Parts: sequence; structure tokens; C-alpha cells
Amino acid sequence: MMRQSIRPLRALSSEVSWIARRTQASLAKPGDLIPNKAEESQQEAGPEPRFPRSIQALHLKPLKREAEHGIPSCDLQLRSYSVQPLEFFSDFALRAAYYLGLPAYGPVPLPRITERWTVPRDNFIFKKAQENFERKTLRRLIQIRDGNPETVQLWLAYLRKHQFYGVGMKANMWEFSELGVGKKMDALPESEKGEIDAKWEHLGQTKTIGTVEKVEELLNQRRFREAAGLKVPPTTSVSGSSSALRQWVQLQNENPEDKLIYSIVDLHAITTPQKADVLSKNKKEALAALLAIGIDPERPLMETVKVPAHSELMWILSCTASVGYLSRMTQWKSKLNICETDRMTDKSASNLKLGLFSYPVLQAADILVHRATHVPVGEDQRQHLEFARECVTNFNAAYGDHLVSPQTTNSNFPKIMSLNKPQQKMSKSDLSINSRISFTDSPAAVKAKIKRAVTDSIPGISYDIKERPGVSNLLNILAVFDVEGRKAEELAEQYSDLSLQQLKDMVSDAVVGGLEPFQKRYAELMEKGDKYLDSIEAIGAEKARQSAEETMQIVRQAVGL
Repeated sequence: MMRQSIRPLRALSSEVSWIARRTQASLAKPGDLIPNKAEESQQEAGPEPRFPRSIQALHLKPLKREAEHGIPSCDLQLRSYSVQPLEFFSDFALRAAYYLGLPAYGPVPLPRITERWTVPRDNFIFKKAQENFERKTLRRLIQIRDGNPETVQLWLAYLRKHQFYGVGMKANMWEFSELGVGKKMDALPESEKGEIDAKWEHLGQTKTIGTVEKVEELLNQRRFREAAGLKVPPTTSVSGSSSALRQWVQLQNENPEDKLIYSIVDLHAITTPQKADVLSKNKKEALAALLAIGIDPERPLMETVKVPAHSELMWILSCTASVGYLSRMTQWKSKLNICETDRMTDKSASNLKLGLFSYPVLQAADILVHRATHVPVGEDQRQHLEFARECVTNFNAAYGDHLVSPQTTNSNFPKIMSLNKPQQKMSKSDLSINSRISFTDSPAAVKAKIKRAVTDSIPGISYDIKERPGVSNLLNILAVFDVEGRKAEELAEQYSDLSLQQLKDMVSDAVVGGLEPFQKRYAELMEKGDKYLDSIEAIGAEKARQSAEETMQIVRQAVGL
């Protein structure tokens, strides 16, 4: 608000003439300001020269309205490098608020913003070759109280339309609602919930996201748990049961005379940080899972740390392994979130640990130390098996033909993909717990995860991995737990007329029924305690040590150790 001057209006006309030239004549209409009787008589007396209304308004006392409650509705901050346009536009904003019925307060001077900088004027860095600049930003604050939000927006729109040059505006608005709005939103009618679900389905979600499940998923994310010093528990997933564990049981039952060795790779687990008590607990649970799925406890079933020959052979193999081959492996790149085609940067090199980088060498030692001829692996581990063959080639070329090159055993079971991203494999290391089905999941958890599984909007059921990956993944899961042993293609033809919801219900029932006997056996083994599991592991470790020692005697003699 401008200060009132005690000098005559005629004496100030020359000083503020620029306002009359740059301000619209519609600022104050002829009917807005009612002249008094003295002015009327003076006009009748003679044709006195009249100054423009814009100049008269500048010296009139700004009109204000009193607020009843004093609740802030909007804070308008005006900025300028010059005080004259700033004061003029502040007065203009107050008058506009008055005619809209808005109680306006201000303008309140705010602290100045002073900016200083130095610019070199010459190539020589001397004081005389530098020029200093300073810029001051003046600010005024106008507050609207007890204002209707729509009226305040109309006021701001009017100010933007007639914004004076050289003056910037910044407005903050508040909106208030009555208490209990959150409870009203929670108690939405069923009809409105159906409309929300339809919108979520259009965006790729089949149901509104539950708060409890979302919090649980957030707390189990790797980034959150690693920050707390923990690690995602390596619980066995349905993917593991279909592509690995069930194949192990099938090999065991079909060829009882074959030499089969099952291992819990605890040395591989510490390539990423682990807590000691959590790792020990996970090893016991993994052993119980192997026994519960049907592995014969009389078979060599051991932890790799209990067989020192694994580490010894790893060091011998690493002396002939190629670093260039290891640098092209994708396992450590995926752990560091590096694209397969990207080069290693200084940041990724500092985060890469030797254990993670040489992980394939230890995996090759696990295979070669027992002279394995066939290894059941999935598509994601074929690269590591190829590296194991490379290690055999390098060692035999240096010391003679002593190690056996392993072959791949193909799995008859379909690959199970992630429930959230059907283009990716279902993995226990996925950040989202809803992307996988664990052996220990309750029936309610299994049904909830399958119900949230990503599908598509195509009607009917068909098997097409490229066009319908989500539906094809559900059919593969159903084929794994199908009692009659039907393939996914056969199930798609038989249930082609079902809806997606009916297919999900069928898959949920099949998974729950298939996991029920395993979960009972798993619970019984865990109830027997650690002594029972330790005794089985000790017997298997002794058999594995004998098998590994036969190979290591040949290797030591060939190397000269």
C-alpha cells in the first residue's frame, strides 16, 4: 500500500505520469468511485481540468473488508526489482479483492533478496579486471482471509490477466474440509468400489491395492532390508519346485542306482551380506524343504562348507580361469543392476566384490569335484555350466585329461514366470513378495497372490507365450500341479471357454492342494528340531567328503601339490 502524500495532487502529476501512460483506463470505472457534493458543485461551477481516474485511485485510501473468522485462504507474494511498480500493483490487487468481496490484508514488506556476483572483464585475473554486480528483489505479501476458493481463483485469474510488467506473482492457497472425511472415504458404497476396480483394471491392476499387503511388500524389499542390516530370506519358490526340486526327485526315483549328490550352497550365499543367525536358519529350512519334497535322506545331502575340497578346487581352477570370460558373465552384472552390454564404471567397480565376481568358479568346483557327468540346470544357469566346461578345458590343457566335462540335463517341467512380470522368471530374489509363491505360503496368501497376477483383457483362455504371457504362465503353473499330468496346451484347449477369474480360481485350488502334503511334511521335520536335521546333514557330508577326496587326489597329483 502506498503512503499518502501531503503534497498537492497537481505537484505529483509529473512524478507519476508514467502510471497514467501504462495503466488501463478500466482500473476504476466511472461508477465505482462516487464523488462528493463539493466536487459536484465544483464541476457545475466551471470546467476544471480533471486528472485520470488511475492517478486519483493512487492517492485514495485503499478499500478493505473485515474478516469474520480470520482463516487464511491465500497468500499472494509479489516480487519486483523496482519499488514503484510493486507498490502500484499491490494497490491494484487490494482494490480488485475489495470489489470481489474478499477481505485482503497487506501489503506486508518481506525481507529483500540480495544477489551478488562477479564477472571477469578481461583475460587477466586481477581485481581491476573484475566487475561486481548486485541485484535486490523486493517483495510484498497480501493475504486473503475467509475467502471462497472459487472467488479467490477468480481474483488470481483477474490479476494474471492484468499483470503489470516487471512484477512477478506467486500464490499459495489453502482448502479446508470437515472432520471425518477419511472415514467417509473408507465407507464407500459397493457400487463406487466397483467403479474404482474397473479403473484399476484399465491401468493394469485387477483390484485396488490393499494397504496391509503394500506395507508388507515395502518392508520386505531388498533395499529396505539391506539398510536395516538384513537380507531377503531365500525361501524356496514354486518355480524352484517345478524346475529343480521335482526334477531331482524324478531322477532319484527313475535311476535309484545312479550316484546323486544334493548340496546346499551356503558358500554362494555369502557373496552378498548375510546375518549369521538368519543364514543358519535359512540353511535348516532349505534342508527341511529338500527332505519334504521327497529327497532320500540316505543320499549325499550336505552343505558345501562342510566339504573343504570345494574351496580347494575353486582356487586351483581360478589359477587357469579367464578373467575376460568372467567379465562377460551376467550374474554379477544383474546383482549390481548393470546392463549386460554396459561397460564397468568406477562406481560399479568399487561395489563389485571378488567373491561375487568369481562366483562361477566356485560353482564349477561344486560340479567338478564330484566328477558329475550330468547337471540339471535351468536356462538362467546354462552360462555358468558353459563356464564349468571352459574350466575343464583350461585345466586339462595345462595338466592333462583328469577332469570330466559335465552335460546339461533338460527339464520336462515348464518354466514358471513371475506373477507381476510374466516376461521374467519367478525368482526368490525378486523385490516383490507378490511375484512368487513360496512353499510356506498359507492357502489365503496363495489365493491372494494368484488373484493379483497380471493377465490381459483378451476374452477366453489360450496358450501363447508371446501374445498372452500372463495367461500362459497360469496354465504352466496349473500343469505343474495337475494330477493327470496334462500339458499347458492341453489345459488351454479344455478350458478355453473359462473366464480369467475362473482360471485363477482353478490355479489357486491346484497350487493349494499340491502344496498341502509338502507343507505337512515340512512342519513335521521342523518340529523334530535341529538335531535331527544336523544328523542327516552330517551323514551326507561324510559321503560327499569321500567322493570329493577321490577327485582331489587326482588333481593334487596332476598339479604337483
